[in-house]
Amino acid sequence: MLTAAAFVPGAPLLVPSVSGPGATEVVDLRTAVLEVTRRLSGAAQRWVAIGVGDPDTGDLSRGTFAGFGIDEIVSLRPDGGDEPVSAVMATPMLVAGWLRGQIAPSAQVCPTLVEVSTSPGECARIGAELGARIADTDEAVGLLVVADGSFGLSPGAPGGAIVGAGEVGDRFDAAVATADLDAIKAWSASEAAEAGIDGRAAWQVAAAVWRIAAPGEFSTESVYCAAPFGVGYQVAWWGR
Repeated sequence: MLTAAAFVPGAPLLVPSVSGPGATEVVDLRTAVLEVTRRLSGAAQRWVAIGVGDPDTGDLSRGTFAGFGIDEIVSLRPDGGDEPVSAVMATPMLVAGWLRGQIAPSAQVCPTLVEVSTSPGECARIGAELGARIADTDEAVGLLVVADGSFGLSPGAPGGAIVGAGEVGDRFDAAVATADLDAIKAWSASEAAEAGIDGRAAWQVAAAVWRIAAPGEFSTESVYCAAPFGVGYQVAWWGR
């Protein structure tokens, strides 16, 4: 039974030890992310985390932020203390593990990773299969969707200022904020790539899961939507 979905960015800067005490730009973002994660914890203790990354790393349960300069270890499971720590855990799952540890240490996170170039049709297929499995269980399940918007929204952004990225990003943000499942399904992979929107595939998988596993009425909220470093960060909530 799918109860809710929390959408957060996959930004390592959410972690205070990574961003450092002087990164005041992330305070509001971090507050919003922790808030929707608390909501998710209240709705379910089993989370399916969806992100963009190498699917071959999807079975890893412990990782470290050492690649970002801080050897902070995170786990996707409460009983993962004896598992080996991986240096190649995908960043969205590192963020998911950190959020689990901060908000819901007893929660279990089940990772789903898709390549950034996964076609919309394949995203729909993956999401439908995952949604059917979730719909078949009586256990409360929540989605934690860890994905970023465009990385080209200002001259100082990682991708520089990408022409037209703001307009495309606004449309994508609006669709996620309002759970416009038809609009999300119709997104073009090429348009997203040209706008520097790496999170497109994760959002499309999540929308397909929701369509199958959470029919009926639900509420939505955009808790945060900004680009403090020229990268689009959306924090949103879909719930019953």
